[in-house]
Amino acid sequence: MFARRLSFFLVAVLVGSLSQSPAFSVTKSEVDEACAASREQYAVFKAAEEKFIEANLAWEATQNEVAAVEYKRERAVERVEFRQSEIEDIEVRIQDLAVALYMQGGSGSDLVLFADSVDEIITGTEFLSLATEDEMGSLDDLLASKSELERLQDELVKIDAQLRELEAEQKAFADESQAISEEKQAAFAELSADCQALNRRYQAQLAAEAARRAAARGGGAAGIPSISGFSCPFPGSSFIDSWGFPRSGGRRHKGVDMFGPWNAPLVASGDGYVLVGNGGLGGKSVWLVADNGFAYYYAHLASWNVSNGQRVSGGVTVIGYNGDTGNARGGSPHLHFEIHPGGRGAAAVNPYPTVRGVC
Repeated sequence: MFARRLSFFLVAVLVGSLSQSPAFSVTKSEVDEACAASREQYAVFKAAEEKFIEANLAWEATQNEVAAVEYKRERAVERVEFRQSEIEDIEVRIQDLAVALYMQGGSGSDLVLFADSVDEIITGTEFLSLATEDEMGSLDDLLASKSELERLQDELVKIDAQLRELEAEQKAFADESQAISEEKQAAFAELSADCQALNRRYQAQLAAEAARRAAARGGGAAGIPSISGFSCPFPGSSFIDSWGFPRSGGRRHKGVDMFGPWNAPLVASGDGYVLVGNGGLGGKSVWLVADNGFAYYYAHLASWNVSNGQRVSGGVTVIGYNGDTGNARGGSPHLHFEIHPGGRGAAAVNPYPTVRGVC
């Protein structure tokens, strides 16, 4: 099951990373050479990086499965509610028939009128003997609707059980991503300064090359490899390019999910002012409206460190702390980060190339 879930996402990632620009200023062999002095820690770091990608892709895959089951549950609830409403309407018609029988008189008709339930009415000899063919049709409709309602309720119980299982699996993958992220960052901290710097540059080049290929296809997936004055919003975090991955309600992911420790500081990505929000999918959030016309969106914060309208300095001001608010509740803490070149209200672009270049 794990391999099946990963297959689609692994193909997408591998296809995006196979080609390499010959104009790279830093080559993989140069990175390997610079990291030779800390070969053991570099091997630990690379192994953790691969494990993080695998666990994070599995988490993304379960996001898609949970979304599909949530949609299935919504439709099942709608059908249950429709049947319940239908049954109520039929029962009202039957009660009206019972009143009509009472008004017509007849032996035992008072028992029909003052019955404790619709079930008691329709099993009464008086009602059955006097009901017309159309009225008997109402009885048939009632029994059929009740049978269908019972089936739908049983189906809903099974869907809920499936959803709980998927949510537990999703949390397990998120927790694994979090643990591996910490392992990866600890190993990275042990590398030499040259190894760290060249590895960052090499990864930034890979992201820029992926952005170049995406630009040829058009749309927001291309992102922007470099933004003047841009600072890493979550130093020390781990992330993959998850732009466009499925989300609940038929949405697509319009940001990058950056994993790191709970309550870790989140930094302003540029100079500007902030707007604080709370609620909805993003939970505790911050919009940073930068002086360069860009807007940066931070979601799922545990708490804020700024107030509405406050001026902030890129790379300096801590705007809040990593958390799991909004629809991330119950999962591993992470920052959902977006870049909107046209400002708030404008379309988002893939933030991965930009973030990869500085984080």
